[in-house]
Amino acid sequence: MSTRSFGVGSYGNAPSIVENNEFDTQVRARLNGESAFNDSSPRFEDWSPEKQRAAYEGMRRADANLTTIHENADIFLANHPEFKDTEANGKAINRTLKAMFGDVVHTTEQFEAAYEVARANNLVELDKDEIAKQAKAATQQRAKSERSRIVYRTEAELETLPLEEIRRLDAIERQRQTQEAGERGGLGL
Repeated sequence: MSTRSFGVGSYGNAPSIVENNEFDTQVRARLNGESAFNDSSPRFEDWSPEKQRAAYEGMRRADANLTTIHENADIFLANHPEFKDTEANGKAINRTLKAMFGDVVHTTEQFEAAYEVARANNLVELDKDEIAKQAKAATQQRAKSERSRIVYRTEAELETLPLEEIRRLDAIERQRQTQEAGERGGLGL
């Protein structure tokens, strides 16, 4: 609907046509003290400022929660290179998270717990090459820490040890020396 109004600008009383759109109608109603808000409407624009603000805050919290969940998932993925980041694995972990902890903002500890459960139940596919690489690295680390735990004994202590124990300690020491020589790139000769 159009109405004619007369303006008072630099052109005097020139008639102008004003379109009455929904926004203008609502503004005029609000200025006249009439309530044009409809909080039961499905349209955001029809809601009262209070309901719009509450909806905005709710959406902002949901976005923040989603961001936190994604950050925690990224940390989990960085800590578990053996976990294949596929849609099927993601769904399996999400189902396990929801079953174990409900529909909340999941922490990295909750991701870890859900992963252990999903892995134990063979619900996720893992990268076997990465698992082998991790096992090899763990074995090397254990061997390295074992080498550092060797306690050198005095001659008096060695004289009191049984012959089998002396042979075992000698074998460990020879293995350590050979390993160190190999790490240096030669036999150490």
